[in-house]
This record gives sequence, structure tokens and C-alpha cells, in this order.
Amino acid sequence: MGAKMKKEWDSNKIFKGIFPALLTPITEEGIIRRDGLKKLIDWELYHGADGFYIGGATGECYSMETEAREELAKEALRAIDGRGRCIVHIGAYSVREGIRLARQAEKAGADAISATPPPVYRYGMEETVDYYRQLSEAVDIPMLVYVNYMLGEQDPTVLMEKVLELPGVIGMKFTRNDYYELFRISRLQGGNINLLNGPDETLLCGLVMGADGGIGSTYNIMPGIYKKIYGAFRKGDMRSARNWQFQADNIIEVLLKYGQIRAMKFLFNRKGISLGKAEKPAVDLSDGEKQQLLCELEAAGYFREYPEMK
Repeated sequence: MGAKMKKEWDSNKIFKGIFPALLTPITEEGIIRRDGLKKLIDWELYHGADGFYIGGATGECYSMETEAREELAKEALRAIDGRGRCIVHIGAYSVREGIRLARQAEKAGADAISATPPPVYRYGMEETVDYYRQLSEAVDIPMLVYVNYMLGEQDPTVLMEKVLELPGVIGMKFTRNDYYELFRISRLQGGNINLLNGPDETLLCGLVMGADGGIGSTYNIMPGIYKKIYGAFRKGDMRSARNWQFQADNIIEVLLKYGQIRAMKFLFNRKGISLGKAEKPAVDLSDGEKQQLLCELEAAGYFREYPEMK
């Protein structure tokens, strides 16, 4: 590891389409629910997912033990069984742990790794670049930088210009709200950069400004709607793409009121896809909140698209 040639693949644009940021089915004791994981993945693929982003913030990674994160990656990749391309998030509180997770993800069969900037503390540009250097050099699979507001005041375009020179770095997940930034980044490396939009509410904005697809939390419960946004955009049907984005946003507004992770886990649990509870300190929805959530999702049109979830 660590001495690989710069990008052995022909193009950096490896990931295109819709990638749910996979929920983690887990017991209160921290054990991965394998049956629930398999059912969830099957459901997502049936409804149009092109692959998965495993072990990210939606997957509650920072509330999990390292061993549970390793088990999640292994079992998820086993359940996917080549039916979609998969990125494993390996960002951690220490570089050592990140390297351990990266190597385990590669061994388990991940197509790429990804990492947020170092959590908790703020670092300078060169420190952040070195962080990504250590992670990318630990494996021989591609790496996507996860650009979000953990960067603080650092310019993401300058950061990406530097990290794209590192062996294996092919692009980024962009979870920020300034789409001019995304446009600027899309021109780096002569446009040969793999860009995936992060904010669910603005997938269409990301596609317009150069993203090759999207990774999102609420893709878990409505991958087909996001696939329709993506498909309509690719066909040049902006009216349909916008209408489907508005449909997704109506549903997102409901989920945000109740907490996205616990609301989505509740929906799957009640239909026999056992995901367990959201990791503590999250608390369960009350019976009243559950009923109100279902009523508001009905009004937002969710069950019209996914009647099997009603």
C-alpha cells in the first residue's frame, strides 16, 4: 500500500446516479442487524438505487464502535453482491482509525472510500491535505473527499485542487449550499472529477452545476423519486426534474420535523424491515408523533409513490 501509481482507472467519473447514504440496522447493543440490512438493500435496489454510501453520518458512524463500522461495511458489501457501486465512509476521530477502516473497506470489496474533514478540531489547509494523503495512500481503491462545513473558512476549490494531485483521489461529495463553489470545482482537472451532490433538497441544483449524481439521507425511503429527478435531468426534461425535486422536498420537510433518521427507521421497522432504533442520545418517536408523521407523509404524497410503505 501507499506507493500506487496515480489513478490507474481511465476516468475519474466512476460514480453516476443515485446513492442512498445507507441507514444502519443495529441493535441497542451495537450489533449489526444482518437480516434488516439485506432487506433494506434489496428494497433500495428494487426502487432504483445505483449503489450506496455506507457508514456515513446518516449511518450514525460517529455513534458506533469501530468494530461495528467494520461489520457494517463487510455485511453491506456482501448483501449488495456486486449489484451496485459502493463507497465506504471511513472518516474517524483519529487518522489511525481512519486508515484501519479504509483497509478493511478495501478488503471487504468497496469500490471507493470517502472521508469528511477531521472532525471536532479545525485544521489548516496543509494539515487537511496531509490528512487526505494518509488516508488515500493506505489503499489501492479510489477516494472521494467529503466536502462540508467542517472545513471552516477554507476554500473548498483550493483544497480540491491540492488533493486531486494525491494518488487515488478522484472527486468529492459536495454537501454545501454555494453552487458556484461546485461549478468552480467541476472545472478542475479539465473537468475529469467525479462530483456527487450532498444536499437532498437541491439535487437538481447540483446536477445543473456539474454533479454526476447524488448521495443523500432521504434517498433511503424514496430512491425512485430521486432517480426520476436524475433521469429527467439527463433527458433534458427540466420541467419534470423540477416537479420531482419539489415532490421530494415536500416529503423532506415532513421528515425534518420528526428527525430524519428516527422517522425513516420507524417507517421501515413497521413494514418488517428491522433497522432498530436511532443511536442514542436520539429518543423514540411517541405514539402521537408516529401517527402525525404518517398523516403528514400522506398529505405530502409519499404513500402515493410508495403504497407498500403505508
